[in-house]
Amino acid sequence: MSMFRKLIDKGELKRLLVLMLPLYIANLMNMGMGVVDTIVAGQAGPEQLAGVALGSSVTVPIMVAVGAVLTIIGPMISRLRGAGCEGKVGLLLNNAKLLAFILMLVEVAALFCGVMVFPLVSDDAEMVQVATHYLYFLVLCVPASVMLRCLQGHFEGYGHTRPAMIIAFVGLLLNIPMNYIFVFGWGPVPAMGGAGTGLTTALIHYLMMFALLVLMGVYPRYRRNLVQMGANRRAEWRVVREIFYKGLPLGVASLCEMTFFCVVTLVIAPLGALAVGAHQVAINVSAVLFMFPLSLSIATAIRSAYYVGARDKERFDALLRTCITTMLVVILSLSALTICFRREIISLYTDELPIIDLASGLLFLCAVYQLSDALQALMSGLLRGCHDTKAITWVNMFSYWFIGFPLACILIRTDWIVPAMGPAGAWVSFVVALTITALLLSWRFVCARKRVFADSLQKNAG
Repeated sequence: MSMFRKLIDKGELKRLLVLMLPLYIANLMNMGMGVVDTIVAGQAGPEQLAGVALGSSVTVPIMVAVGAVLTIIGPMISRLRGAGCEGKVGLLLNNAKLLAFILMLVEVAALFCGVMVFPLVSDDAEMVQVATHYLYFLVLCVPASVMLRCLQGHFEGYGHTRPAMIIAFVGLLLNIPMNYIFVFGWGPVPAMGGAGTGLTTALIHYLMMFALLVLMGVYPRYRRNLVQMGANRRAEWRVVREIFYKGLPLGVASLCEMTFFCVVTLVIAPLGALAVGAHQVAINVSAVLFMFPLSLSIATAIRSAYYVGARDKERFDALLRTCITTMLVVILSLSALTICFRREIISLYTDELPIIDLASGLLFLCAVYQLSDALQALMSGLLRGCHDTKAITWVNMFSYWFIGFPLACILIRTDWIVPAMGPAGAWVSFVVALTITALLLSWRFVCARKRVFADSLQKNAG
């Protein structure tokens, strides 16, 4: 019991849970919106569903990568607060707004370029048309999307994550009727088919953005930041560059990771519908399981950045022990439950016995890599808290594309190492790539921790 007390700091655990649980619920709600889009588009017909899937394959990586660049705002605000410089938060947001505008232009250009990809991927005219219209609606979403990410970073930086949870829940509730209205039509609103889910997404993002702006105006503590953010002042390019250079590696790292998993799916595709279906079920379960490490990573980045700003090594280390222990307890429990009930979990997706049999083996491998996946997410959060983000890009690029992808191709389709493993080969490569990522990021974090607290150690030695 005394050993457990050393590993878990009750105060840190409480603060961590207050931050993390709303983020966890918000992430599940956001995932739920995507599920609703898929279900409603599927009810409109297979061509509509295929068009939305094709459109998402282009839009999601671009939008996630751009949004990831702006996730550094939360840790930067938390670090300012820890250093006693809360008065500079409004200035940071004002310059973050300018960076968001620049990224918005880049994102819109990238999305329009994505339209040219659709005819190259499919010769189905209806599917391409649905994907194109879906993408055009998401272009309308971009201004709200980047601004929403800035505002979420502001609230996260203050450790105030409940607003994101509440608006995500309301967004999910609104998403259901709005999807049906725009997809199937209602009254004067014409039926738009699957592309209507894109319009719903855009409108929901604007509603969520305005809700956070209103909340900033309502809370007296944040009102000054809102005024400074909206002020028409001259840009401080030094601050803009700082946000960009610290956030860009996160965007590139996210893009490397997402494209790796997407391209591996394409390698599996020639093996047939059974292999792809089983792989997709396992990927979906893995995404749900990852919501916990992702939420823990964001919360850890915020708390660690605060202690780095305050130069409080003792509290930082208490947070570190608490995070690692919490992660181990939860992830090992989730992995054990996944292994024990994997067939029951897969049965929620399909009643096809061949898919259940194949996906069962994949889900076992999925459970195996959860620890590595959670550890790499936690280390990524700690590195963001230390404002050491460049290594995340290089580690992800090396682990996923120089190790994971070649290994996946070899194990899935060839007999070079072992007899061709099919989709299981992809999951073995995931285990290897994520384990290497976790180990390299852990090593980098040890170095970053020594560096950020170097002056504190020197003072104690003196």
